[in-house]
Amino acid sequence: MIKNIEMGIQLKYWIPIFILLFLSTTISFSQKREIGGGIGMLSYTGDLSRNALTNPIKPAATVFYRFNMRDHISIRVSFVGGGLAGTDTKPIDAFSVARASSFNIFLYEFATGLEYYFLDFRSKNAPQNWSPYFYGGLGLFGMLGHEASAFTYSPIQIAIPLAFGFRYRATPKWSFSLEAGIRATFFDYVDNYSEGDLFVKNYQYGNPEDNDKYYFAGVSLSYTFYSVICPTLPIKQGYRRR
Repeated sequence: MIKNIEMGIQLKYWIPIFILLFLSTTISFSQKREIGGGIGMLSYTGDLSRNALTNPIKPAATVFYRFNMRDHISIRVSFVGGGLAGTDTKPIDAFSVARASSFNIFLYEFATGLEYYFLDFRSKNAPQNWSPYFYGGLGLFGMLGHEASAFTYSPIQIAIPLAFGFRYRATPKWSFSLEAGIRATFFDYVDNYSEGDLFVKNYQYGNPEDNDKYYFAGVSLSYTFYSVICPTLPIKQGYRRR
């Protein structure tokens, strides 16, 4: 419990780091940048559900800003928001049968990370216009809508986004992506359940040794901006500036 509270307090020091990363990449890689957005779905595993596919799946949306550093590497800053739910409808054990609980919240995430493309698909001599890729980074997520709980914790926590995707470059400016991945957390109250007194038969507890996770899968469309380099006129020999 104390560990979760301390982690929530320390999060205020991470926010300036995210802002600094965003500004530095914007200044350094402004010659080739992208904006995009997409739709998808969110699911979760934790004390109420061990299977993300059988758990209730909720709609979500994302917007992002991408900086293309090289042909194979990009930096992405993204925001994801959507519903997240869990239920004991398909119970894990006898305790979850007695608990018969559920939650339905709004989850939002701000993250930044690296995309690594396995194939060269952006250069002029690329043999194909598509590539699978891997995405990994660091994020903050927040939760809105939890019912009152006997536990005290910060609603903003750290997440580690990891995903695989497939990107198709339809034109030099327009691209489509399909991505699915996991968000590992250091937090056990996404579902509002964790440790509890086993001697109190209210069954309002879970496994404090198993942190919760959530998942995002979706499709997106992005637009690439290209800077136009203006040619300069050569200075003729013998010409003197006044």
